[in-house]
Amino acid sequence: MVQEFKNYSNKTKNSVISNTSDERYKTLFEHINAAVFLTTLNGEIIEANQRSCDFFGYRLNELLCLSLKNFFPQNFNWKQFIEDISACGGSNIETLAVCKDGGNLPVELSVSLFKIDEKAVMFVLIWDISERKASEERLKESEKKYHGLFQYSTDGILMLDARGEIKDVNTKLCEIIGCKKNEIIGNNLFNSEIFTYKSLPSVVYLFEQLLSDKKAQYYTAQIQNKNNELFDVEVSSFFLVKKDNEIDNFIIIIRDITDREIIDKNIVLENELLKSLMDNMTDSVYFKDEQNRFILVNDAKAILLKTSKDEIINKTDFNFLPEELAKKIVKDDDKIKQSGQSIINKIGKIKYFDGNEHWISETKVPRYNSEGEFIGLIGIEKDITEIKQMENELVNLQLSYEAIFENPAFAIIQVNENGKIQSWNKLTETLLNTNYDHLYGKKIMDLFSPEEWERIKTPFNENKEKIRNIKIKINKHNDQPLDVFLSITIKKDDCGKILGQTYILKT
Repeated sequence: MVQEFKNYSNKTKNSVISNTSDERYKTLFEHINAAVFLTTLNGEIIEANQRSCDFFGYRLNELLCLSLKNFFPQNFNWKQFIEDISACGGSNIETLAVCKDGGNLPVELSVSLFKIDEKAVMFVLIWDISERKASEERLKESEKKYHGLFQYSTDGILMLDARGEIKDVNTKLCEIIGCKKNEIIGNNLFNSEIFTYKSLPSVVYLFEQLLSDKKAQYYTAQIQNKNNELFDVEVSSFFLVKKDNEIDNFIIIIRDITDREIIDKNIVLENELLKSLMDNMTDSVYFKDEQNRFILVNDAKAILLKTSKDEIINKTDFNFLPEELAKKIVKDDDKIKQSGQSIINKIGKIKYFDGNEHWISETKVPRYNSEGEFIGLIGIEKDITEIKQMENELVNLQLSYEAIFENPAFAIIQVNENGKIQSWNKLTETLLNTNYDHLYGKKIMDLFSPEEWERIKTPFNENKEKIRNIKIKINKHNDQPLDVFLSITIKKDDCGKILGQTYILKT
């Protein structure tokens, strides 16, 4: 599960960004809209971006002296967290983060595990999800209100999943058929004895009628109670519940018409529920007829097409998209019509007339009437443009790492705090006529004669942190010494701890 970067410099607490000459990489690292950390496997922070400082309220030098553990509450199971990362090569979790001022923020944490020079390090991305959590709380409040409406309705209500399994029923439904909740929930509606075989087609038909926004109709059907007594009811159905950004549950409403006074109630509430659900979704939702014309869309779809819902109805994709793109969409729609197969989470790029481009994850499902005839489809579009942009930024970030280290016209050698060689670029092997086996772990002083090494040691003994372009001889492998210009920089963290040295050789 652990990825490995070849020829990658020792990742201790040196500044991966600030010590590089490539400003493009720095810009990518700093402008990702998330807190970014590079840490050891035990959480010690090697590098962080400016967003991390803004996010948690620390200065950069303070962050680099902390551990990732410092950002989790006391009850966070750090040991289990590291075990999961080690086992899977990464982790994605939601948790609370602790800021410098002691405040807590809900965050989404994405961790990738890499192996750098035989050492495991973690690449950590942290996003603020407080706004999303607030939205979820508002949704919970809305669901509480709906629950009251659901339970105390004067009509019997069943909630089904996409397979027809009964997920919930209200009190009135239990009274109508004379059963307890636990005797109904978990059964499949199409295999139960609530509706007769002849009743089921009308239920499906009404469901389709409401979804297409046609005038609602009520069908009379027969159901039987626990004592096998038959009586007439009116039945209606509609989508109600959004789950994981897809509508996959629907409601069956059963109205007992043995008491004709109940028929006086209208269906305004049902239409309002459907409209409220559709227009409060952040994903675009639309319905098309068998001729690929839009017959129902939500607000999100209208915003995406930069028009009103009324302007979309009875038009096709050719009215809103470039011709070539519209042809591809119609081809997909016709394929669904012919095969009956849904398209699930298809990723694609859409370019509108104004030149704006969006990455879309789209799901399309065929619709049929009670006689099994194709009458159109349902589509749900999720805009994933920001996710795609972040993926591209991460790819460019990795390419920048490789370009910075491998492309210079001079040899680069990284050594650790003990003076042992840890990494180097390809030009080093060419210049010294050597390879990995003769370099890795070797002491840097062994590349120089004792006399030349004394020339190198002297400036550092005088507490100098850099050597600039001194002419010196370095030993090639099994060959004569080579004259080079040598520059050396000592790497320290913000606390003054020596982390190693960088040697640059020019011929």
